[in-house]
Amino acid sequence: MLIRKLQPADIPSVVEIWYQASLVAHNFIPAAYWQEHKPAMAETYLPNSETYLAVTDEQVFGFISLTGNYLAALFIRPEAQRRGIGKLLLDYVKEKRETIELRVYAKNSGSIAFYKNQGFTEISRTEDEKTGEQELLLTWSAQEE
Repeated sequence: MLIRKLQPADIPSVVEIWYQASLVAHNFIPAAYWQEHKPAMAETYLPNSETYLAVTDEQVFGFISLTGNYLAALFIRPEAQRRGIGKLLLDYVKEKRETIELRVYAKNSGSIAFYKNQGFTEISRTEDEKTGEQELLLTWSAQEE
């Protein structure tokens, strides 16, 4: 599997991965919420973030997006999850950062377990104003590895 930077032509398939994976991982939030955020992902978030793709034979299987040291997104095609793609992408960006922060919904227990297994620790809990859901702030430091 190759990791490469996002190109403008990749954006439609990356948005679709984000959408499909969000429906699975965040099934406690109405699908309409994710649907209405598709344009912002395509036009604002992805173009303004540092995004890397996991690709095989030109097919995108997942992506990771950073804004500074903030991990804004890590999504894998639902049918390709649990194959090490998320860890591969996360390890790739860990080599480029000294610290990484992220937010994850408290009800997303699978992602919380994944991040904790990758060396992240919980710093705080807050409420996401847009969804009303509890979020955890997690952090990782290269010095603690």
